[in-house]
Amino acid sequence: MMRVLLLTSLLLTGVRCRMDVFVYSTVGGDALLPCMVSSDCTAISWTFFNKGRDVRFTHEVISGKVKADSEKSSRMTVTSNCSIGLRDLRVPDAGSYVCLRNGEAVTDVYLSLLTITSFSTITDLQPGGNLVLSCIFFTYYDAGSCKSYSKRVFKLSWVDEDGTELSSPNHSRYNLTSHTRCNVTLFTKLQKEDKYRKWRCRVNTTESSRAVFLDFKPVFLLQNTPDDDNLNPSVTAACPVKLPISRIALCVALPVMVFIVGFFTWRSDRKRAQTSADVFKLQEMN
Repeated sequence: MMRVLLLTSLLLTGVRCRMDVFVYSTVGGDALLPCMVSSDCTAISWTFFNKGRDVRFTHEVISGKVKADSEKSSRMTVTSNCSIGLRDLRVPDAGSYVCLRNGEAVTDVYLSLLTITSFSTITDLQPGGNLVLSCIFFTYYDAGSCKSYSKRVFKLSWVDEDGTELSSPNHSRYNLTSHTRCNVTLFTKLQKEDKYRKWRCRVNTTESSRAVFLDFKPVFLLQNTPDDDNLNPSVTAACPVKLPISRIALCVALPVMVFIVGFFTWRSDRKRAQTSADVFKLQEMN
């Protein structure tokens, strides 16, 4: 709020400045990339730059309108205040977005995305199975490496529902492997009480201890364990499937009707064939 008020005062006094804005979201989520201007959007354009493995520089918005040939055109909109909204975020969307007014840069927006990937098979998602979760933070500069920028340092951590880091001595059942500060894999063996548990991957920055987080909640292959069955046997008791009387009668009548129709069709075809043979013999005798 203080930033917005300061920016508003600067705009009202005619002072021009270029501002850095850091936006955090998750893969599959939405993001609003602000352009700190209040002028006519026809003078606004947006560019995109990513310095990852594949260096890319593109124009996304020109004269206040999304370019039709942009890869993000179907997911991008320009708001009334010249900001852009992105939905259904994908890993390649992470990068640096620059808002320009009449060709002059006004706002640099750095979009970073968090994602969780499970390497466990469906048969592993049950008590005794192995749960393997990889959390990666794709930054605007270099995906997964989290190089610092403007004194901002990123760090990933896996935490439980209470916010306690799983690397603490109280959580000895978990093993964590940190490939980089922004690429951390969690290993654990599932227990029965994990049925409704959530594991949270959280991004910590120098400016915020919770810049963004993402939860993973496993769906067990077998929803009811043997202990659950003993507690509530009526829920899992086997019950024979009962069909309505009309449906049973229909199932019995249909084969009978097919047999009758087939039988009379066969007799009719046989009589027709016999008649044709008799007529053919008479013609030969004549």
